[in-house]
Amino acid sequence: MITPIHLKTEYLVNPLGIDIVKPRLFWNVSGANKQTAYSIIAKIDGEVTWQSGKVQSSSMRAEYAGRELRSRQRVEWSIRLWDENGEPGTESSAFFEMGLLEPSDWSGQWITANCAIDKKLRYPVDCFKRIFEIHKPVLYARLYVTACGLYEAVLNGEKVGDAELTPGYTDYNKRLQYETYDITGMAGEGENTLELSLADGWYRGCVGAMSYRNVFGTRTRLLCQLELIFEDGTKETIGSDERFGWSNDGAIRYADLKNGEIVDSRLSPSYAGKARLDKYAVIPGASNNVKVKQHERFAPALIISPNGSQILDFGQNIAGFVEFHMQGQAGQKVTLKMGEALDHGEFTQENFQCGAKEYIAQKVEFICSGHDDFYRTKFAIFGFRYALVDGLDAVNPHDFRAVAVYSDLEETGDFTCSNELVNQLVRNTRWSMKGNFADVPTDCPTRERAGWTGDAQIFCNTANYLMNAAPFFRKWLQDLADRQTKDGKAHSIVPAVGNDAYIQAMDGGVGWGDASIFVPFRCYKIYGDIEFIRRCYPSMKAFAEFSIRRASKTFITNWFKQNPYKKYTYDCYQHFGEWLEPAGVEPGNFIVNIILPKPEEATAYFSYQMQCMSEAAKALGLEEDHQRYSEYAEGAKKAYNFLFVKNGTANTSRQAKLVRPLALGLLAGETKTNVENRLEQALAENYWRIGTGFLSTPFILPVLTAAGKLEAAFKVLENEDCPGWLYEPGHGATTIWESWEGYDKDGHPKASHNHYAFGAVCEWLFNTVGGLNVAGENEFLIAPHFGGSLNEASARYESVFGEVVARWERKDGLFLLEVTIPGNCAATVVMPGQETYRVESGRHTFEMTA
Repeated sequence: MITPIHLKTEYLVNPLGIDIVKPRLFWNVSGANKQTAYSIIAKIDGEVTWQSGKVQSSSMRAEYAGRELRSRQRVEWSIRLWDENGEPGTESSAFFEMGLLEPSDWSGQWITANCAIDKKLRYPVDCFKRIFEIHKPVLYARLYVTACGLYEAVLNGEKVGDAELTPGYTDYNKRLQYETYDITGMAGEGENTLELSLADGWYRGCVGAMSYRNVFGTRTRLLCQLELIFEDGTKETIGSDERFGWSNDGAIRYADLKNGEIVDSRLSPSYAGKARLDKYAVIPGASNNVKVKQHERFAPALIISPNGSQILDFGQNIAGFVEFHMQGQAGQKVTLKMGEALDHGEFTQENFQCGAKEYIAQKVEFICSGHDDFYRTKFAIFGFRYALVDGLDAVNPHDFRAVAVYSDLEETGDFTCSNELVNQLVRNTRWSMKGNFADVPTDCPTRERAGWTGDAQIFCNTANYLMNAAPFFRKWLQDLADRQTKDGKAHSIVPAVGNDAYIQAMDGGVGWGDASIFVPFRCYKIYGDIEFIRRCYPSMKAFAEFSIRRASKTFITNWFKQNPYKKYTYDCYQHFGEWLEPAGVEPGNFIVNIILPKPEEATAYFSYQMQCMSEAAKALGLEEDHQRYSEYAEGAKKAYNFLFVKNGTANTSRQAKLVRPLALGLLAGETKTNVENRLEQALAENYWRIGTGFLSTPFILPVLTAAGKLEAAFKVLENEDCPGWLYEPGHGATTIWESWEGYDKDGHPKASHNHYAFGAVCEWLFNTVGGLNVAGENEFLIAPHFGGSLNEASARYESVFGEVVARWERKDGLFLLEVTIPGNCAATVVMPGQETYRVESGRHTFEMTA
C-alpha cells in the first residue's frame, strides 16, 4: 500500500521554532510504483487551517497554503497518497512549530554582566539565575534563548535541549539566531530554577588564524523568555530582566572556543549580584537549520611516549569535546592538551600554529574538588585525535572519552569498493566534513576555524552526497549575503574573523567570492530546488555584476597583445588562484604570486560564473539576465582562447592549467582533444601523481572521464604515492590533510590534518564510479564506470526524492549491475558499454561483457 515516508518541513524533521511563513512540505513514497495524487490536511489546535484536496500530481513537495501563520503556532500536518491504480494509501503525519515572528513577541530584556569590561582582559563565564513559582498545572512550556556569546540553559538541574555551541555563528551585528526549546515536563508546580551560563564564543573570543578577539563586540549579553501555558488556558512569561541573579564566580574561570577552558570544580556560582539590563539593536531570528549536537564517542588507548609523557589516542581525528571522570585531591590540577598528530611519538600542537597573537592552546585545566568529578567541555571545541595528560601519576584511559560535535545533518550517502584505501578515503572525507561543519563550513577545526568560501564551493557537491546539507547551506548562504558589500563583493571568509586588514585585497576573488553563485546553483541542481537560486538570486546577481565591473578594468593583457575581448577579460585585482598546488609545481615566489593578478584563472572563472548565472536566470524566467550573462560567458570563453591557447593547445605540463579550461567548458573541437591528450601526457610524466591545487583537484577525474580516458582517471585515483589521495590513508590518516604530504621531510607533522577540500573527489566516486546522478524531479541517471583494480563498488544516496542505490561487480568476464530506484521515481540506466535502459521504481539487474 502506498505510504508517504520521510516527512520533512523545509528539509527538517518536525522543526521547532522556524520563521518561514510559507514552509514547504517534503515526503518520499513507499509501497507503490507511482504517486498519482496527494492530499494534505493541516491543523492548528485541532482546527483545520488548510485542506489541499486531492491534488493530481507526482510531486513530492508542496508549499503550505493555509491560513497565515502566526508566532508560536504548531501545525500538525498529515498526508495521504494515491498510487498508479488510483488507490489511496495510509496516512502519515508530522508537525512544525513557528517561532517568534514579530519583534513585539520578545518581552524579555537583554541582560549582561554587572561589571565594567576591559577589552584587553578575559573574564570567567557569567552565570545567571531566576527562581520562580508555578501554582497550577502546566499544559506545555517553551523556552526561547539567544546570546551575544555562547550560552547553556539549565532548568531544575537538567540541561535544556541537546544543542551545543548555541546560538551558533553569524554576523552578530546583522543577524542573531535564537533557539526554541520544548520544556514541557521540565517545569512544574512548585519552585523552579532557571540557570544560564554565558561564555565568549565567536562573539568575543578568539577567532580566525590570528586568534583575533572582540570581533563582534566586547560585552557579551543574553536574552531569554520562558513561556508557560496552563491547563486552564492562562499564560505566564518569565523573561530575562534585572531580577535575574548574576555572578562570575562559578567553576568555569576561562572559556575560549579555540584555547579551551579553565575549570575549578570546587567552585559554584553565588549569584550574589544582579544582572545588568542592556540593549542590542538586532532582532533575533530563527536559524531554520539543524543544531550542533554531540555525536560519536571514542574510548582511548594509553600511549607512553619516548620521553615518558602520558598520551591518550582516541583513534580518530575529530572536532569535539573531551569528557572525563576523575577523583583527585581537592585543589589538584590536571591538564589536558589536544592535538591532531604525534611528532616522532611525542605530543605536538606545532602543526596548527600560525603566528597568532595568542597561541592556540586547545587545553583544559581542571582543578579537582576532592570528590568524584565528571566534566565535559561546554564552550570550547577542539580538533584532535590525541590528548596529553599532565597532573596524574597514572592515567586510566577508561576515565576519558572524546565526543564528536557537529551539525546534526542526516547522513545520506555512502560509497564502498574493493579497494580498502579508497573506502578509507571516503571515511576520511566524511570525518573531515563532520569536523568542519559546526554551524558554518570551516577550513579546519584547529588553526583557523574560518568559513572560507573557496573551500565550501569546492566541497559543496560532495557534502550534499554525504549528508543532507540543504538547511546548513541555506543558513550559510544567508551569512554570505549578510557580509556582502553594497557593490556586490563577496568576502573570502564568512562570517567574519577579524582579519580584514590582511585579507581584504583577496575578497571578491575568483574561486572564493563566486561561492555566492556556485553554492546555491549546485544546491539547486542536486536537490531539484529552485528556491535556492530564487532566494539567493539578489546576492548571486550582485556578485556577477561586481565581477563584470572588475573585468571592465582589464589592462595588463592589452599591454602585450592587442586584445579584441578586453570587455570579457579579467586580468586585474588579486586572487588566490589555484592555491596549494604540490610543492615545486607553482613557479616563482609564493608571496609575489599572491600579489600579482591571475588573468588565466580569473578569465576562466569569469566565464564559469556567467555560465551558471545564465542558466539560473533562465530557470527563473529572467530572459534579459539570461541573455546578458550568456554574452559574457561566451565572450570570456573567446578571450580565454585568444590569450591562453597557443597553436591549438595549452603548451604546459602544469596540470591545473590543463584541467581548468576543460572542466569549465572553455575549449572545443581539436583544441579540446589536444589539451585532453596533453593532460594525460603530463600525468603519465608525473607517474600519475596529482599536481593540482584547491580549484582544479575536484575536476581532474571528471575531465579525464569525459575525455574517454577512464583508465588514466583510475590510475590517478589509485596512485598511492605522494601527492595522491591514497597516500594519506596509506599512512594512517583518519581525516583529509591540508597538504598532500602531511609531514615534512624530517617527519614533523605540517599544516592542518583535518581539511576537507581535497576530499571533494568523492563526488566523482558517487556520480561516476557509482553512477548516481539526480537528473531532475523524481528522475535519476545511473551511469556507473569501472576501471583500475576495482572489481566491485556500491553507492547509496538518500536523495530528496528517495534512496537510490547502485551496486556492481566484475566477475567471470561479466559486468553485473544492480540498481534500486525509490518509489515514484524513474531512471535512465547507462551501462559502461553505452547500452541504455529505462526503468521505474524497484530493483533491477543488468549485465554485459566486461
